[in-house]
Amino acid sequence: MSHSQPPSTAPHGGRRTAARRSRLNLTVVLAVVLPVLSAGVLLLVRPEAPDDATYPPTRTTLTASTLICPSALPGAPGVALTTASDDVDGQVQVGLGDKATAADLVSGRVTSADDAGALAVVGEDDAAPGLVAGRAGGDDAAVASCLPPAAVRWFTGVGAGASHRSVLELTNPDAGTAVADVTVLGADGVVDAPGLRGVSVAGGSSVRIDLAALVPRTDELALEVVAARGRIGATVRDRIDRVGTDPLTQDWLPGQEEPSTDNVLLGLAPGSGRRTLTVANPGTDEVRAQLRIIDTESVFAPDGVDEIRVPPQSVVRVPVTSVVDQAVAQDAIGLTLTSTAPVTASVRSMVGGDLSVATAGTRFDTDATVLLPEAPDSGRQAATRQVVLAQATTAGTVQVVARAADGSTLKEKLVEVVPDRGAVVAVPAATRMLTVQPARTSVIGSVVTSAKGGASVLPLTVPVVNGLVPHVRPGLP
Repeated sequence: MSHSQPPSTAPHGGRRTAARRSRLNLTVVLAVVLPVLSAGVLLLVRPEAPDDATYPPTRTTLTASTLICPSALPGAPGVALTTASDDVDGQVQVGLGDKATAADLVSGRVTSADDAGALAVVGEDDAAPGLVAGRAGGDDAAVASCLPPAAVRWFTGVGAGASHRSVLELTNPDAGTAVADVTVLGADGVVDAPGLRGVSVAGGSSVRIDLAALVPRTDELALEVVAARGRIGATVRDRIDRVGTDPLTQDWLPGQEEPSTDNVLLGLAPGSGRRTLTVANPGTDEVRAQLRIIDTESVFAPDGVDEIRVPPQSVVRVPVTSVVDQAVAQDAIGLTLTSTAPVTASVRSMVGGDLSVATAGTRFDTDATVLLPEAPDSGRQAATRQVVLAQATTAGTVQVVARAADGSTLKEKLVEVVPDRGAVVAVPAATRMLTVQPARTSVIGSVVTSAKGGASVLPLTVPVVNGLVPHVRPGLP
């Protein structure tokens, strides 16, 4: 008898199990690989990260320009005017509000207008770019440039006492009311001066604040003037009146744009006298500063001058008479103050009964143009005028062009400048308009005028020739 073997199911069951395993493995692979591939594709097509969202403003043709001039000193009501632009033959408005009058403005010439009060010089269209204006001190050896309104300006070394007192002048060139906040720093920190917070200046007017009447003190002070609303032109007149000794002498105290770790004070009155360095620290930490002398050969630390320490939000007064007098006798042209944190500084000179002040200058790499007072009368000792330059960033050249009031060239000289060395260019006493043109470098400079009546220091500044339009673009959601 034969028996038939029943068909075995094992081989078929094994094939089904393998198929299931194959399908399972493929599913797992796809579940893992597909997301990875998708992520890779997304990385390939993802847009690049956006660049810095801030963009510099665009330069455009200047169609309106405003300069603020301080009140005149006795005996000199005039305001000198010119333009650094070519082919201008027009007029500007001089004054404030309804009292403004027209004055001529011609390229290459110095014109004038009489107004003894604080005022604005307004140029429009062709008269706007390169507008330059300034005041002279008359009987006082003093000079000041008229500058555009500023959002913030510092004044260091002001006084509020009986013998040294300063007057802060705030000018509003516009029709609406402007508001200024003034912070006062003293030897012991921030000075409580509620009367200087929220100072209102009506449109087309100026406000004068005698600091000795508002915050009487004997220490040296520093002011931070902030335009909280509107436009404000701030100036300071500094006075020294030592009862029973020297007669009253006064000068304008130039402002400083912002605190710096490298303050360059150019312009030291020749001769011997009292010299006072004032340093203000607006920060919240103590600052250490080192004083050095600048001459035409080098920049060096003088002997006998210790490191200067300035407490937080305070002002220190440093007598530097012997050091500076000795340096001036050896043809020094200025001081530099290097500090561990930003400070403001000035050096006040009382020489021959006359006051002059040098403050931290502003670096420039394009043409600077300033106006100088008329030469003293022939009955007085002839004035000497020097352009002092320092702190060149690289080796380069500077062209100095001195012109008379009628535009005729009195002197033109090309001088080489290098880092860590000053330069001096003498210009004729009759110079009324001075232009300084750096090439391949940037410098800081001043003009020092000295005569029998005293000395004055005028920082070199660059006229505004272009407007700035902010970059505006839609924001991302």
